[in-house]
Amino acid sequence: MSEQPALITGIPAGLTVRGLDREQTPTADWLCSCRRHERATGRQAVQQLLARARTGACPHGAAA
Repeated sequence: MSEQPALITGIPAGLTVRGLDREQTPTADWLCSCRRHERATGRQAVQQLLARARTGACPHGAAA
């Protein structure tokens, strides 16, 4: 029996940002339409992720 990769269903692609209040560490999660997940923690890392995250088109196609 061969192992099959896990298939994630029911979770829509998109960007979620949390912790934008004072005295909180910002965290962002991005699930691309190709199902690649990226997490950024800290104000500068979140800003960089927000700058490159795209919805509707996968930027990973050229890199894959």
